[in-house]
Amino acid sequence: MGQEARTGRAACQSQLASPSMRSVTSVSASASIFIPRPRDEVFEFATDMTNTPRTVRPYGPFAGIRKIEMIEGQSLAAGSKRRIWMTDGAVFDETILEFDPPVGHRYGWTGGVKLPFSLLIRSGTGNWDFTETAGGTRIVWTYTFGLTSPVAYPFAMPIAWLFAGFLQQGLNALRDEMS
Repeated sequence: MGQEARTGRAACQSQLASPSMRSVTSVSASASIFIPRPRDEVFEFATDMTNTPRTVRPYGPFAGIRKIEMIEGQSLAAGSKRRIWMTDGAVFDETILEFDPPVGHRYGWTGGVKLPFSLLIRSGTGNWDFTETAGGTRIVWTYTFGLTSPVAYPFAMPIAWLFAGFLQQGLNALRDEMS
């Protein structure tokens, strides 16, 4: 297993040391990758919705993305909305929270998750950071899940740990598509 995947999982595991389970309302997973291409080019490819079904594929218990469309013809910008069709049949709407080419992209959703995950997770926020480095671009993709209850925390931690692998697979596929 690559260093990036281990790094993502370690970020999830560090939350196990939280001092109070009553105050825990979310879990996070993260992955990163280096792509030997200019940041503008990487950002454009990563945020092009036509590329997403090829890069965000099913992984373990997690559905991939089948299709993304902007709602009502909106352009990709902060405040706009898009509809996501998953490979397991789930459909949900995301709100673009931040769109700052070529630096970052953040989005969030509420609801739309299928059982059994819907028992634990009520919302999600994805955050993509693009950093120009020597010889290319580093992407850090972090996902934070809002929990249905603090009681869901111990059950959601293994999901977050596995989700780091899902994120890493997506970043690896993005890198491979750009090669």
